[in-house]
Amino acid sequence: MKISFNREYRCCGCEMLYKESDVKYTYKRSCICNNCYAGFYPYTQEAYYEASEGVEFLAPIFRYTGVYRKIFLNYKFNSNIASGNLLGKAMYDAICNRDDFSGYSYIVPVAASKKRYNDRGYNQSELLAKYVSSAIDLPVLNALKRIKHSVPQSRLSVNMRFKNVKGVFDCDYPFSNENVILFDDIYTTGVTACECAKVLHRAGANKVCIIAGAYNAPREGKDRGIHIF
Repeated sequence: MKISFNREYRCCGCEMLYKESDVKYTYKRSCICNNCYAGFYPYTQEAYYEASEGVEFLAPIFRYTGVYRKIFLNYKFNSNIASGNLLGKAMYDAICNRDDFSGYSYIVPVAASKKRYNDRGYNQSELLAKYVSSAIDLPVLNALKRIKHSVPQSRLSVNMRFKNVKGVFDCDYPFSNENVILFDDIYTTGVTACECAKVLHRAGANKVCIIAGAYNAPREGKDRGIHIF
C-alpha cells in the first residue's frame, strides 16, 4: 500500500502553512508561498545603474520593499538562515544565465566582522553570493576581510556611514588585473560598496562591478543618484 505524505511548509513571508503545490521555493520546512513571491519585484536586465570612479555598474536583483524586505530583515538580523536560502533561490532564478558578466573572474562577497559572523553563524552576503555564483557560473572568492568591527550602517546618516567604514576592510588576495564582481546583500547609499571597491583595486583588481541582492531606492522626491564615490 502506497503511503502519501502531505508535507506542509511555513512561509517566511506571511507565516502561513502551505502544501508544496502552493509554494514557489522550499528550504527544509520553510517556504516562500506563491502569493508572497508575487510581491517580489525584480529589476530587469536593462535596469542597471551607471557607476563611477572604477566601478563599472551596479546590478540590483530585487527591490527592497514589501514582503521581500520582511524576509530579508528576518534573515539578516534574526539569524534565520532558512530565509536566506529561500532568498538565494529567488536570486538564482532572477539572474540565471545572464551573459552580461562575461569577462569577470570572481564574485567577492562583502565581508562580515568576526563578531557579526559569530552572532549570526554565517556571513549573510557570502551565503547569497553562492547562489548568484551558481547562476552565472563564477566562483566565490572570500578575498575581503573586515579587520574592524563597526556599527551597522542602517543606523547611521550618509555622512556618518563614510566614517564608519573607513579602514574597515582589507584584501589578502593578490589580484593580477582580474575583473571582479563585488556582491553586497543590500545597496542603499553605496558607501560600503565604495570602500570595498577601493580595497579590491588596491589589491590589483582591474574592473569592479557590483551585484546587489536588493536595492533600497531612495524615497520619492529624494536624490535617486548612485552614491558610490
